[in-house]
Order: sequence, then C-alpha cells, then structure tokens
Amino acid sequence: MTMKRITYKLFLITSLILLAFAVLIYLTLYFFLPSFYEQYKTEQLQTGIEEIIDKSKGLTFQHAIPLLEEYTKINNAMLYLQNKEGTIIYSPLFSFFQGSTQAAPNVQFDKTKPSRNSNSLSKSYDVTMPIQFQDVNLTLVVSATFQPINEASQVLVRFLPYISIIVVVIGIGSAYLYSRFITKPLLYINQGAQKMANLDFAEKIEVRSNDELGQLSNSLNEMSINLQQTMLDLQKANQQLKSDIEKERETEKTRREFFAIVAHELKTPLTVMKGYLEGMIYNIGPYQNRDQYLQKNHQIIEGMEQLVREILSMSKLEQHTFKLQLEVVNLSELMDTIIKNLEFFASQKDIQMIKQIGSHLSVYTDRVLLEKACKNIIHNAIMYSPHGEKVYIELTQDSKQHHIQIKVINTAVKIKEEDIQHIFEPFYRIEKSRNRNTGGSGLGLYIVKQIFEALSITYSMKNTEQGVQFLVTIPLSIK
Repeated sequence: MTMKRITYKLFLITSLILLAFAVLIYLTLYFFLPSFYEQYKTEQLQTGIEEIIDKSKGLTFQHAIPLLEEYTKINNAMLYLQNKEGTIIYSPLFSFFQGSTQAAPNVQFDKTKPSRNSNSLSKSYDVTMPIQFQDVNLTLVVSATFQPINEASQVLVRFLPYISIIVVVIGIGSAYLYSRFITKPLLYINQGAQKMANLDFAEKIEVRSNDELGQLSNSLNEMSINLQQTMLDLQKANQQLKSDIEKERETEKTRREFFAIVAHELKTPLTVMKGYLEGMIYNIGPYQNRDQYLQKNHQIIEGMEQLVREILSMSKLEQHTFKLQLEVVNLSELMDTIIKNLEFFASQKDIQMIKQIGSHLSVYTDRVLLEKACKNIIHNAIMYSPHGEKVYIELTQDSKQHHIQIKVINTAVKIKEEDIQHIFEPFYRIEKSRNRNTGGSGLGLYIVKQIFEALSITYSMKNTEQGVQFLVTIPLSIK
C-alpha cells in the first residue's frame, strides 16, 4: 500500500491510540469491574435492608412479607427472620413460618459488613440486623453471593482473543478511514502549493469547509493572486526597464551619429572658408578678387550661424528642464502671419500660395514653438516645389472629433516611401549631395518633430495625387 508520509503517520498514531484505549478499557474492566460491582451490590443490598426495616415499623409481620419476597427476587439474596431463640420463623426460599418443625440453621452473625470466605472466587455479603414489626420484633438475616461477577471476569479472559481481533480490525479500519479523511484535503492543498511554488497559478485550491483548512486554502489562493500580480508587475517593470535601456542605447547611438554629422556639417564650410582665405592671403588666381570671396565667406558664416541656431533650438527641446509657455493662440492670425512672411520667398520661385483658413480658430499651446514648426513646414513646401507650382494651406476645425487640422500640400512633387520613413531624422536629406543651394541642413523637419512631440500634436506626411501632403492634428484645449 502506497501512502503519503503524513497519511502513514496519522494512520499509525491513530491506530496506536485506538488500540491503547481498547487495552486500557479491557484492563479496567478486568481489574476494576469486580471491586466496583462488589461495592455497588453491597450498597444496593444495604439500601434495600434499610428500606425494609424502615417500612416494617408501620406494618404487621404478615403485611411485610411481600417486601421481603420482593427484596429476595431483586437482589438474588437469601433472607431469614429469627426470633429471640434463634429459630427461623420465615424464609422466602423455604417458606418457613412460625411453628415450623424444621430446625433452623445454626448460623449467628455479629457483623453488619460484608464478609468473605476463604475462597477468593466466592465473595459474599452477610448481615444480621434487628427488625421491628407492629406485632413482633425479630432478627433479619441476609446473605448474598458475588460469584456471578467473578464468573464474568473469567469469561472476559476467555473472550480476549475474539475481542482483540474485533478491536484490531475496527481500530485499524477506523484509523485508516480517519487518516484518509483528514489528510486528503491536506494532500490536495500540498499539491496546489507545490504548483504555486513552481509558478503555476492556473488552478485554484478549493476546499469547501469553514475550518482552518478552508481558511488555509483561501489564504493560499490570495497569496497566489498577489504573487501572480506581483510577478506581472515585475515583468512589466522588467520590460519597461529593457525598453528604457534600448531607448537609452538608441539615444546614445543617435547622439554619437548626431555629433559626427554636426562635425561634418561644420568641417566642410570651415574647410571651404579656409581655402578662400588662404587664396586671398597669397593672391592666388581668382582669389585676388577679395570682395567676391569675402561675400562667399559671409554667406558660409550665415549658413553656419543658422545651423548653430537650429542645433541650439533642438538641444533646448531635448532638455528635461524645458518648460512650455502655454497661452491661448489664435491659429487663424498665426497662419496669416507665417504666410505673409514667406510670400517673398515664394514669389522668387513663382509659387502661388493658396490658403483656406477658417476664422477665430484658437488653441491653448506654446505660440513660439508652434509658429516655428508651421513655418518650417510651409518653408519646406516652398523650397522643394518646382517653379510655378502651388502650395495649398488649409486650416479647419472638426467639432465632432474636437481637433483642428492644418494641411499643407505642395504640388508636382513625390517623395519615395523609403525617404518618408527617414525624413524626420536629424540631418536626413532627400538630396544626397547635401548641396546648400538645393536644400537646407536637414534639421528642419527634425525640429518640427521635436516641437510636435513636446506639444502632444500628431503629424504625418504622405504622397497624394496632387503632390506631398503634410497633415497636422491639434487637439482642442481652449480655456
């Protein structure tokens, strides 16, 4: 038989306890039952005699005979009534009456306590007491034997093997059932706890009872839920930590690439300026025309100055200490101002700017940053549009979706999909030659991205049938 250790222990202990109690009860019956019976029988006989003596005072001898007979039957005792001469005048067993010719047994008793014969197996109770009736005074002699209890003790000895078999079978069977009944929920709880220890929380421990086992199962289930939730929180925290580490690595990689590109962007114009200046210093060939090359150096310096300003703006946005200056901004007026400032630049390329701007559209945001971002978007649309094309600027409000949209479209232009995916990266330019005459520094749209992320504004760029569309969605937050 295969049993769990706790079941085996409980079965063994319960069996020993039941067997010990059975042996104890048997020994108690064997050794103490005779003495207890003797004492009980003595008290019963003594009480009966006292009742007869007490009741006989109010009865005649003839009327008291039923009391004597009843006492004899109930107590299985021998009873005699003697006169002063010692003659038995009445006995229920032999129906002796006064005047009988049969000789009385020559027995005299001087004790009122039970007496014992020399044979220890035949204990007896003998007592002699005066009894008074209304018509006569006699002596009451009572004798009773305790032999039946001694015989019962001998029977117990002979019945011991059968009792032992019954006790062992019942005791072991009861101990087995009891141990199984008690340990079954414990084993079930132990299996559930082992699964929890192995981080398996699929099954719950269900012990339907109101005792400590039920409370234990409920506590384990609560611990399982709390542990599972804690592990989920740790997993989320771990994933977040991994994500933060990856972002930090990506940021560090981007920063290194950024500084490398900045160094390259600054190194090239500085090298050109150095060549111009050396040619002018040594009056080499065309560099003797100093006014012309001084003008070119001035243009290079202005380009470098613009690049430094854009780098500083971008660095300012990336700082954690940067705070937005929020205010109510009239978008209609802001877009009109931006378009008016860029009209001269558009006229140089014969580009027509068509605007569809709703009136009195306002949002709660940072005016300076939003103006810079919108200006960069429209400026790029003009810069990368062919001569004679159009730039559409639309400003509309969607009251149902609670946002304002700015849509800028420059016609007759297409951008490759692989370029659109990288166009918001720093220093990324569609024109790979990086000629300043055909494009800017590559930071314009990156700054737009940084501004919109800081202002929680969504944006997108895609190709349409008309050309390239830049869509800006500003959530309404007007006070």
